[in-house]
Amino acid sequence: MRIAVALTPGLMREPAEHAVAVVDVLRASTSLVAMFDQGLLRAIVAGTLRDARSLAVQNFSLLCGEVEARPPRGFDHGNSPAEFASLSLKGRSAVLFTTNGTRALRSARAAPLVVAAALVNRRAASCRLLAEAARRKLDIAVVCAGSDGGQAFSLEDSIAAGAIVEAVHEADETVMLGDSAWAVYHLWRWYRGDAMRAFRESAHGRALLALGFGQDLRFAARLDASPCVPVLERDGQTLRARRARADAR
Repeated sequence: MRIAVALTPGLMREPAEHAVAVVDVLRASTSLVAMFDQGLLRAIVAGTLRDARSLAVQNFSLLCGEVEARPPRGFDHGNSPAEFASLSLKGRSAVLFTTNGTRALRSARAAPLVVAAALVNRRAASCRLLAEAARRKLDIAVVCAGSDGGQAFSLEDSIAAGAIVEAVHEADETVMLGDSAWAVYHLWRWYRGDAMRAFRESAHGRALLALGFGQDLRFAARLDASPCVPVLERDGQTLRARRARADAR
């Protein structure tokens, strides 16, 4: 079994042969974990802003997400994991649309398994990836959402990918790391687990701080805080995420 890292979604190769973790640590994948931890029943991953509005009406769902870090007009909530962690979402459904994260999730939809991974659930996500890859005879890939609509490298997603690679490597030392996996692993180790430092040095992290979202950076920097693993499911053209645990089938 091998593990590779795609530093942007466009660098993902052969998704059908991989169990995939999609990482948008600031903030979509962290938000999904927070929402499911608060009792969310399902999340519909929208491809466009127009689709998000339509899906929310059709499915009697909360409309959540952001464009340029802010919730668009008419949205019930933005893309703040700290805010979601303060809500009661038991039994609710949500539609999520974001600039980078939901695009990355949709880009990986051909894979047999797609999970949303972040620092807050990195060990749980790693365990699920290893179990499913072994069961289905797959390799593992970690896809960074990146920035600029998934077109550019992002520091924060790369260090989060490195933390996930570390957890996979610690759980099973027989997994072979490709060059990109080694690169992000050493980047994460260079920061010595200080995610907040990396967030503050990243362009997106600095932008969020300037907009007053420092609480989201602090929330997203917590390591291994949740056993929740959001798993993507296809229903025709609709993509939904549901909550699973590390060992769930």
